[in-house]
Amino acid sequence: MNGAVDAVKAACAANYDAWKGDCSGFAKAVAAALGVQLVGMANDIVNTLRAADGIWTPLANGPAAAAAAAGGLLVLAGLRGDELAAPQAHGHVVVVVKGAPLNRDLYPFAYWGSLGAQPGFDQTINWAWTLDDLPKLSYASTPIVAG
Repeated sequence: MNGAVDAVKAACAANYDAWKGDCSGFAKAVAAALGVQLVGMANDIVNTLRAADGIWTPLANGPAAAAAAAGGLLVLAGLRGDELAAPQAHGHVVVVVKGAPLNRDLYPFAYWGSLGAQPGFDQTINWAWTLDDLPKLSYASTPIVAG
């Protein structure tokens, strides 16, 4: 980004206080600030990330997500609620951002809101899920339209 303001981190910081209690609301607010439409709750967002619909491009893993975020793309990670080690009605999504080093060379930095748990402000995603859930995450990227 050559010294330019990191648009994704700026959007995350700007929306964090308002949405730190709602992961899908946070992801949608950040996406909207960057000109990307995102709809639904966390389970819906995870389905969107996996759809390879020409808007979102699935990514193989955390290092690929970190590289895409470092390249200036909007990157999300998520897991549906029914896929969690302790299944729940709602899944969980995070906004992956540029940051290093990756935790255990696997887990990128992110921001997230959370219903009833601890939100995350520029932390590695191993704090957003259990160790059993981390290998099952879906990651996807899309270009930023505005920001």
